[in-house]
Amino acid sequence: MTSTTDANTDTPGATDVPGASGTYGELRAQLATLTTEAFRPELAEIDRLSTEEIARIMNGEDATVPAAVAERLPQIAAAIDATAERMARGGRLI
Repeated sequence: MTSTTDANTDTPGATDVPGASGTYGELRAQLATLTTEAFRPELAEIDRLSTEEIARIMNGEDATVPAAVAERLPQIAAAIDATAERMARGGRLI
């Protein structure tokens, strides 16, 4: 497994930067599609909620994690196996 950076990326952290191509640009594009990063109208005024209400919302969201992980267990296992195989050949996990 490797860690790469894209020397052509002009501005780290920018989403629509000309030249943000290659691995970094692709990663930013993937991150933009995550539902966890999407606008959620029901949370538009989360700053007006009490601390306990915010904690309850966070806890409710946390409860969805096991099912999401369970759906991807074959892919997770494949990633672990591939990483272990590479590390056994002297590779590093960064």
